[in-house]
Amino acid sequence: MSRVRTLAWVGLIAYAAFLALVLLSPSSQTQSDGAGHLASLAQGLGVSPARATQSRAEFVANAMLLMPLAALGSMVWPASTWRDWTAWSFVIASGVELFQGLFLPGRDATMIDIVANTLGGLLGALVVAMVRWLWGLDKLDHR
Repeated sequence: MSRVRTLAWVGLIAYAAFLALVLLSPSSQTQSDGAGHLASLAQGLGVSPARATQSRAEFVANAMLLMPLAALGSMVWPASTWRDWTAWSFVIASGVELFQGLFLPGRDATMIDIVANTLGGLLGALVVAMVRWLWGLDKLDHR
């Protein structure tokens, strides 16, 4: 196994553990506060307050949440495609939202989170696919 793939495995395991803590915690107050900081940061960079809202920041944060998972997964399993990771992101996001809705009364299960997470998975996998294509790695044997 290549050094890059080994590091991707380590990153994937660590990030999956982090995701489990963030997504399955009983409250979303910390995550909501983080999105508020993201909105404030965007406003500080010149984005109008009408555009840099809490709900938009939460959407962006939710999209960014699954990007590393899909990117690392694409590196660990090089034969997987961006389509695979988009589908897996949808399945993971749907499962998390279902779990939150059924078992975590302090959390809200929403369809918009599933959309954002799925978009993040797509973007994470696309970044890896583009890097592979640019470097000519997509033509290599996927072991």
